[in-house]
Amino acid sequence: MKRGKERMADPSQPAPTLPIVVSVIWGALLLPGLAGAALSVMFFDAPGSIDNPVAWANALIVVSFPCLCVAAIVGSWIVWAWRKRTRSRFATGSAVVVAGLPLIPVAYVAVALAFEVFGAVASGQTMGVHSTMIAPLHTPTPKPHR
Repeated sequence: MKRGKERMADPSQPAPTLPIVVSVIWGALLLPGLAGAALSVMFFDAPGSIDNPVAWANALIVVSFPCLCVAAIVGSWIVWAWRKRTRSRFATGSAVVVAGLPLIPVAYVAVALAFEVFGAVASGQTMGVHSTMIAPLHTPTPKPHR
């Protein structure tokens, strides 16, 4: 068994590049993800929203992000340790899949946002603040001259 610098210089051993990158990126995004998960109860503020399956799906997607960040960090190190023993394409592919787990809720939000924007554009609604939230501007009508 090689020790110390001999082991580090051994090119047959995979470097932990992916686990380090995953740990830095998803570790940095874990704190905002936890804040979002703490605020996910706001999906149920409106009366009757507790029975709305879309509210439940959205809340679970938001809560899943920090969980998947932790799973990606831990899982990438586990797969890296496993890959040190097994050199196969399956091990490399599984490392990439585990590293990308937090992209699932990100992709869901991106697709949902794209559908919402497309629906608003297709309906003719103006982008920005919804028209029912702002009172229409009234221009004074000119008074007739006598």
